Amino acid sequence: MLIAFNLRLAISSSSALLEQVRAQLGFGPLVASLVPTLPTLCFAAVGSTSALLARRVGAEPAVFLALGALCVGLALRGVPHTGALLAGTLLGAAGLAVCNVLLPAVVKAHFPARVALLTGVYTTTMALGSAVAAAAAVPAADLLGRPSLGLAVCGVPALLALVLWSLRPDSWRAPARRAEGGAASAWRVGRTRFGLLVTAFFALQSLSGYAVIGWLPTILTDHGMSPDRAGLMLGVALVVGVPSTFALLPLTRTGPRLRLAFVVLGASLTAGYLGLLCAPLAVPALWAVLTGIGLGAFPLVLAIIGSSGHSPQETAALSTFAQSVGYLLASAGPLSLGLARFATGSWALPLLILLVLAALQLLVGLALTARRTH
Repeated sequence: MLIAFNLRLAISSSSALLEQVRAQLGFGPLVASLVPTLPTLCFAAVGSTSALLARRVGAEPAVFLALGALCVGLALRGVPHTGALLAGTLLGAAGLAVCNVLLPAVVKAHFPARVALLTGVYTTTMALGSAVAAAAAVPAADLLGRPSLGLAVCGVPALLALVLWSLRPDSWRAPARRAEGGAASAWRVGRTRFGLLVTAFFALQSLSGYAVIGWLPTILTDHGMSPDRAGLMLGVALVVGVPSTFALLPLTRTGPRLRLAFVVLGASLTAGYLGLLCAPLAVPALWAVLTGIGLGAFPLVLAIIGSSGHSPQETAALSTFAQSVGYLLASAGPLSLGLARFATGSWALPLLILLVLAALQLLVGLALTARRTH
């Protein structure tokens, strides 16, 4: 749960503080668009090697190494320099990438009979951490006197997670387990019909999720909202995922119920985007709530991944393929949307693109439920 608390914390905090950090360091539109894009690129590149790392050293020691990289990366972001910001973001995201991929396999290995419940617990904790960071980042930076220090303070819960994980007896070496089925190929698992649909859905929901996390505060501040209130709206969008996660996870057990969940998520996400496009400051809390419900697709697809496969190795293989390829495709989202906004001077085109992608996500979800073959 502590690891999950950190998995989106660093990303949502940099989103809430992006404009203030930009003013402090003086970087331009390209770097401003890169900051929310680098994590997804890193998730794709490093995530593809996570299953190999787990086979070499064990999943638990790999998570320990990843937490160490996260702590160092977050500390580096506190240095008031653009290069340090980008380097720290890359290193921290590398740690997050390994944890992203391996947590479903760790849950499968330690709690094989309670995958859905534990997935709900850790994705809920993830949403809480992200929401807390989004709401508290600006006040923390104001208190510390510098936006870059507001970014660095996010390393405290990461350090706590590292210390607690290191106390586990299997954090330093792989526990002795029976290799059920041996090593599984991510390419073989991923190129099945089921694997490709899961990957496509993961890519689309990731693109929406990181577009919202990366740009929602900026969308609202560009329309005149104060930075602290805009960060609070991001926190609202993210914390909504807590009750919606537990409401939707029971629907993963059957195809028809899963189809209903995808329809609810798609409709909610579309309504939130329409509100931001047509009247962003009319009822921003409502748009944040609707968008936040739509982002509930993330724990849903993680639960599908976690319950797939006949062994932790197959689960890790599907998780590796879906997350590495999915994040690679999704990384085009925050960057292209940011550049489109800077090029047009408006958020109209980026939000229209997000509306089209929300409709495509719904179609892929319906295809995924048409025939769930593991």
